[in-house]
Formats: sequence, structure tokens, C-alpha cells
Amino acid sequence: MPNKIPMPTTADITRMTYKGAEQLRSEQRPGGDPSKLDFGIVPTCYNCDIPIMGRKPLICSGCRSAVFCSKNCHTANWKAGRFGAQGHKFFCAKNKVHMEKVPQVQALLKQFPWGRIETDGTFAEPIVRAYHKVLGAEGFGYWSIPGGSNPHLQQPSNTSGQSGALRVDDTKGFEHGYMLLSNKLLTDETGWKLEKRLIPRLVFELGTEPELASNVDIVDWDSWYKWRNIPKESPAALLLHYPLTVYQLLVNVLQVAGPKRSSPESRQALNVHYIGAEVELNMLPLFSELALLLPHTDIKMTFFGIAVHSIVSKAKKNSIAVRAKQNEPVYTYTSPASCGASTLSLFLHGDHENWDPRLPLLLGSKPDAIVGLNAGLTSYPAWQFVILCCHTDNTPFAVSEYAEQSAELQRDAIPQIIAHALPRLQSAGMHGSEIYNLTRPREYPIEFNPFQRPGQRNLGSVRLPNVPNGFTMRVVGGDEQEMIHPVSAGVPVPVPDMSELLQKTEQFSLNRLD
Repeated sequence: MPNKIPMPTTADITRMTYKGAEQLRSEQRPGGDPSKLDFGIVPTCYNCDIPIMGRKPLICSGCRSAVFCSKNCHTANWKAGRFGAQGHKFFCAKNKVHMEKVPQVQALLKQFPWGRIETDGTFAEPIVRAYHKVLGAEGFGYWSIPGGSNPHLQQPSNTSGQSGALRVDDTKGFEHGYMLLSNKLLTDETGWKLEKRLIPRLVFELGTEPELASNVDIVDWDSWYKWRNIPKESPAALLLHYPLTVYQLLVNVLQVAGPKRSSPESRQALNVHYIGAEVELNMLPLFSELALLLPHTDIKMTFFGIAVHSIVSKAKKNSIAVRAKQNEPVYTYTSPASCGASTLSLFLHGDHENWDPRLPLLLGSKPDAIVGLNAGLTSYPAWQFVILCCHTDNTPFAVSEYAEQSAELQRDAIPQIIAHALPRLQSAGMHGSEIYNLTRPREYPIEFNPFQRPGQRNLGSVRLPNVPNGFTMRVVGGDEQEMIHPVSAGVPVPVPDMSELLQKTEQFSLNRLD
């Protein structure tokens, strides 16, 4: 039986990370050797989820992705995976194809001076935060995070299997969006907490504004940094991958907006629903980047989710969050006239945990687009309703996912979700165009996201390309995007039980691929 490993706290991990950052700073001085440092993580077995310590991990020779503690675990996982999922035999060849994206992920990271790749292929993002002294929970502006092992909040209906891997709890009492419970918005300085030259400012001195976005091609991090006139020494991409991924979804995936679409004489009104916001609530002003990127556009963006509901429910008089209860924006921004004078209004929908177009406040207000970042469409049951509604109403809907493989699993599950719900919807009276929209064959294209957060996530059991906002997927596009098919006489064959589908995708959720 493996030795029991004492679990560190978030404070312990933070202390060790700051110590590592100081070691890195020391080795970067003349005579030092940063390459001798390694901030890789403890590997864990893909089969038993136990940390592999004191011995060399085994990497599957077929895909070079899955990590095992022993030949026995590799053999055991070959035919049958955990939680009733397919065994590694099913995924090995697919993994090999996905691993071809590793050089692309690494090249995106290596363009930054802080873009270290550790010996296990991971990127120690917390080290970069600590290096700039912005690693922590409350009091760290836009960088505030709860720490801990889970990248997302656990939904009440989402239970995970037992795991032997190292798990660190979040900082006790931390809540996403805690700054919204005060009455003061963060400024460029108090939000970023970086040197002035490293900050992508939102308030500009005369003559320092970026060029009108319609005059330049902003297609990746390199072009964005040049447009914003900040050095790549700035770690801004570690946060701005959230608004820039939204930009990618709206402009290139769904094609509902664009920097050259509007003009002073013909402005565009853009209504976006953003589902599942969590850490984003700590950096709402950063979404002002959309107003700079989309000239002559008036953007209304409404956030939904468990974290949104929680923070609004705690709102007190005179706080920023209380505005949500009055159906007022919690944040507004207007870009400079030279940038198109675009407006951004951010709303929080705090009445309910989940998105539902039947809610009184949303009736008659169909969004132009719905987005979800690092969504995990089959990891959270609430997404099923969103999928069904968007298909039925032809509402443009796109998401980002951590891994290409997890995006493919979500894509393959969508027809099963629809088929499972169809008899119930038909018995409830759905017919005609709604049934056609729901059952028509669609494509769900998956693409590499050029605005993904730089660097591989620190996962110990798989080495597949897996990064925050790594890949985009269009779930429902506009009519001009979707292939036109004749009405099918049949529908996909229903799965016996949706719980079976959810169970089989569990191993790709929070602690693995999501």
C-alpha cells in the first residue's frame, strides 16, 4: 500500500512557489543558470491516480501521452478505464494524433521571455505570478485566485470518484468576485499590480491609444502585443486569454462581430450571454478589451453561473454587485473616440444559478451569441439545456475547451444528448421548425485557439496538449455557417440513460481533461 502523503495547504504551496520564484530570479543574475531549475509537477498514474514518487514514471510508448506508475496499471487500463470509461486502447491512437499539436502549444509559449517549459512539458504559471509578486487570493487585484487543485467550482449535482492524487483545498473563505462586494472598482494600477510599462492600459494619455483595430490584423498574441505596444515581458496574456478568447469566438468562430463590420454611421449592437463565469468575476474590467478590438460596437454582456448567483446574493447596499439586483450594469467602459468609441456594459444575472431563456428577465431578449469558456459541456448537466435551446432556436453558441480530445468527446456526445431529450420534447408539443433545427445534421468544428493561455497545464497523468482556452468549438452557428441538409426522416438513436454518458466522461472532467 502506498505511503500516505501529508496534504499541503494552499498557503504552503504559495510559500514554496514564491521561494521558487526567488530561486529563478537569483539564477537569472550574471553567473547563474536558470536551466538547472525544474518546476515540473509530481506525475500521477493515469490508471490508479496515485502520485509516482521515488521512481521514474512509465510513458505509453504508443502515444507518448499517458503516464503510468507500473506495467500492471498500463495493462489494467488498456481495456477498461476508470469510472466505466473506454480503456486506453480506445484512446491511444487518438492521443498520438493530438500529441502532434505539442510543438504548436510550446511555440506559442516560447515567444514570451517568461515562457519556460519544464522537463515534463508543463508550464509553471504560478512561478510567473510569484515572480511578479501577484500570486495569491484576496488583495491581488485581477490576479486573485483561490489556489487549490480544482480549476472550477463543483456543482452540487457533480460528484467525482475517489482519487489518490494530491489534492489541495481552495483558500478558505475565498469567493470569486469578492471585490464586487465593495464599492470601488479596480484601476489599471490596482488591478494589474505590475510595472507601468507592462500594463495594457484602458485609460490613455492623449496620443497613446492603440491604432483603430479595423486598420490592423489582430490574429494572435504576437499581433496583439504589437498593437497594444507592450513588451512580451508582460505576463498580460496570462489573464487576457479570457477576453481575447471571447473575441476569437465572436469574430472567427461564430462570425457575429468583427473589427471591420461597423462604422461611425452604422454601429452594431451586440448582446452576448457568457455562461459559467468564475475567476472572470475577479477581472471584469479586462473585458473592456472587446470595446477596443471591436470599433463602433455597443456590447452588452451578461454573466451567468453559480459564482455569479453566489456573489449577487451576498450584495449589500452601495456595493458594486447590488447593481445587478437593480438590473443595472456592474461595469461600463467607452473606448477612446480614436478607437471607435465602442461601449461595453457588463451585467450579472444573479437570480438563478443557471441560464434559462424562460426566465422573465430574459424573455424577448434573445442574445446574438452565447459563449462558455473552458466549458466542459458533458461535465456539467446544466449545459444540456443550453445545448438543446440553442439548437432549437438557432442561437449562435460556441465554447472553448482545455483539450482537443475533450472537445471531441463533447462533440460526439451532442447528438446523444439531443436524441435522449427528443421524445420528451415531442410529447411536450415541440414540432415543425423547432424539431428540424434540433435534429438537422450539424458540424461542430474544433480549432486551435491562437489566444489560448500560453503553456501546458500542470496535469500529472497526461501529456496531451491541455491549456486553458486551448481549443474552440462551434456548437451552433448562423445559417450561413451551418451546412444545409434536407430534413432527415430519422433522428439519432437515443442512449439508454444520460447518467451513463455523464459517467463515461467523468474521467475527462476537472482533474484530467475537462
